[in-house]
Amino acid sequence: MGDRVSVEAGLTLTTIALVLFGLIMVASSSFATGQALYNQPYYFFLKQLFAAGVGLATLLICRSLDYRFWSKLDMLLLFGTIGLTVLTFVPALAPDRQWLKLGPLAVQPTEFIKFALVVYVASYLVRKAEAIQSFSEGLLPPLIILGLAAGLAALQPDFGMLLVFSTIVLFMLFLGGARIWHLAGLLSATIPVIFVLTISAPYRMGRLMAFLDPYKYSTTDGFQLIQSLVAIGSGGPLGRGLGESQQKLLYLPQSYNDFIFAVVGEELGLWGAVLIVAIFGYLAYLGLQVALRAPDRFGMYLAAGITFSLVMQAIINMGVATGIMPVTGLTLPFISYGGSSLILSMAMAGVLLNIAKQSEGRPARLEEMRSARRCQVAWERS
Repeated sequence: MGDRVSVEAGLTLTTIALVLFGLIMVASSSFATGQALYNQPYYFFLKQLFAAGVGLATLLICRSLDYRFWSKLDMLLLFGTIGLTVLTFVPALAPDRQWLKLGPLAVQPTEFIKFALVVYVASYLVRKAEAIQSFSEGLLPPLIILGLAAGLAALQPDFGMLLVFSTIVLFMLFLGGARIWHLAGLLSATIPVIFVLTISAPYRMGRLMAFLDPYKYSTTDGFQLIQSLVAIGSGGPLGRGLGESQQKLLYLPQSYNDFIFAVVGEELGLWGAVLIVAIFGYLAYLGLQVALRAPDRFGMYLAAGITFSLVMQAIINMGVATGIMPVTGLTLPFISYGGSSLILSMAMAGVLLNIAKQSEGRPARLEEMRSARRCQVAWERS
């Protein structure tokens, strides 16, 4: 019982800390843009605060719902979110093909496809069990679903979400016991697809070239990355101080969204940036504990998928801000400005909390996972 309480408490405190920190950083990093565009310095902060309120309500609801409830809605969630994404191709509803306008609200449906994919694959792995070893009977159906979701993301175009969808599904299929050589073959087959998608869109090609040599494209595609590196570098070990960023004064585009981590580095320095990395590392540890102690396989897959989704996206976002990865347009979960991202992240945290609550101090499922892997190896050798 003590372990369960500590994991629950850790998850709760970690989520609250990330959300509160995000609100502070959105307020700090967006006031210049809010003043310039809307003559309201706290325009973006107030919208994020409203989203945090909705997210809190969603978290509490998801925490109170038995996580097994989601397995009954897997197909409804999946095709419902895909249907909403299809509506983004109606110009009157989504002029930019990504944000669906619902009256005064704007929703990014692809954010919710992430959770729908996690629920669907977790439920599918439980239903199929050993059939996942077969490519046609086990692996192919979720790959078709992945192709549909990734295709919609590519058409928007949103290459970042395509990357997120693909890594989530492949990670969960690996966790569920899919043959490694099947997954390796799929990864090999995607290389020419990624190449074609990159060269077919000038803006993607520009991002790639700017990633390889940002200073050669300092006035075009490399400008944002250079400004991000300047922000992080000028922060030094201790930072300029909260609210003292210079790059957020309309020098760094998307300083409150995709590149908010750069403002963290500038205002709070190396130690502030390391602290954020450590908190996401702790979130990964807690999510792993929830997965290992889940009451059943669906809970284990669901917890692992949610944790992987949140942490992997955070790694990509921070990698982009520091120049380790090309620009993808992904938010930093819980911290970046964006109502859809914040609400979904808090909802997934609520689901994790429910799984933790129902674990009832169960011991880690390490031996069960080792046994499953031994069965997989024996199957492959046969």
